[in-house]
Amino acid sequence: MNITREQAIGCVGPGWAELVGAIYDKLPPDAYIYQIKEKFGGLRFYVDGTTELLDFIDEMEDKSLTICEHCGKPGKPRGGGWVLTMCDECYKSRLV
Repeated sequence: MNITREQAIGCVGPGWAELVGAIYDKLPPDAYIYQIKEKFGGLRFYVDGTTELLDFIDEMEDKSLTICEHCGKPGKPRGGGWVLTMCDECYKSRLV
């Protein structure tokens, strides 16, 4: 199944919507998106049918480790077991 932009944004938090959108904006028509997820606090984007975007996808995945997945503000990976990238505010609200 080729995942649409809307489905991809729904697979991760709304704070990463711009990162996902940036990847889709550069995606060649013959590329096949088969998975998008959060893993170890970062965005993971799996694509087949193209190699020209791999460096850009890596860049967006790295950038996700600096952006709160929930709200899009600057953040950092947090947590002991399940790692999530969050800003201070989202992290504090999650502890309550």
